[in-house]
Amino acid sequence: YSPKSRMSPSLLHVGRRLSGLLRPALASRLAPASSVLFKAPAQRSFSTTTPSDVTLPAAEPTANPYSPWNLFLRVSGFNSQESKDDRLAMIIHMKCNKQARQPEFCAAYGVAPTYHATFQLAGLHVWMSHVRLRLEDPQRGNHVASELFEHWWHQTMVDMKEEGVHDFLQISSHLKELQNGFRGSAKAYDDALKDDDTIGVLRAALFRNVYFSEEGKQAEAVKLSGYVEQQLVQLMSMKSELFMSPEPGVWAFARPALSSDAGAAQPGLKGKANAGA
Repeated sequence: YSPKSRMSPSLLHVGRRLSGLLRPALASRLAPASSVLFKAPAQRSFSTTTPSDVTLPAAEPTANPYSPWNLFLRVSGFNSQESKDDRLAMIIHMKCNKQARQPEFCAAYGVAPTYHATFQLAGLHVWMSHVRLRLEDPQRGNHVASELFEHWWHQTMVDMKEEGVHDFLQISSHLKELQNGFRGSAKAYDDALKDDDTIGVLRAALFRNVYFSEEGKQAEAVKLSGYVEQQLVQLMSMKSELFMSPEPGVWAFARPALSSDAGAAQPGLKGKANAGA
């Protein structure tokens, strides 16, 4: 991440020199957080309380706010609210992108191991995160959501190139098609939250968008709707200071269940999700 700067070229040059000198210290401070973010998925679990993972960077309430390090972070804009929210959007994007690639979706939920199916799963988790952001202050929530979408569309273009699409016009055309498709999916999911038959409408939307109305996938859509319901209830119950933390490793999506109870109903989904609509 590189904070947006309005400094003059001379100050920018000094900042770059300082950045080069302080980079080793920055790397050592961020290493524990990185180890948590990229730890084995089996070792991570969803929590609505302060995590007990000892590898998380500890808070330093007694740190000197006028130390050279903190002064540098302040001048560079690293600790501004906008900068923190930009980092938060990137972290949420990484969580959504990683969760969409969990092997359980193919093994237990019958999702096809294709580019478009993975895109739909990533979009589903982006939508769930956006639903949770609606509970936050509108200005902050909208800013984080906007940055989250920017990160996701950039990742989508990277994934296209990995799939062999390198022509700019082709990428632009495919990206526009995917964006329009996502808007339709998100509207269908939102409509499910407002409907009296929330679960039934959600199952139908997942069957169309994730399973592409493939015959014989109705049972898998029922199971996936239970997963979505569970994730939404957990997200909507999470404290704001945890969900909106710009630190990696504070929370994570729950791993998709392999057992037959993955589609079990969770009470209170409609009321909680609509509270921030």
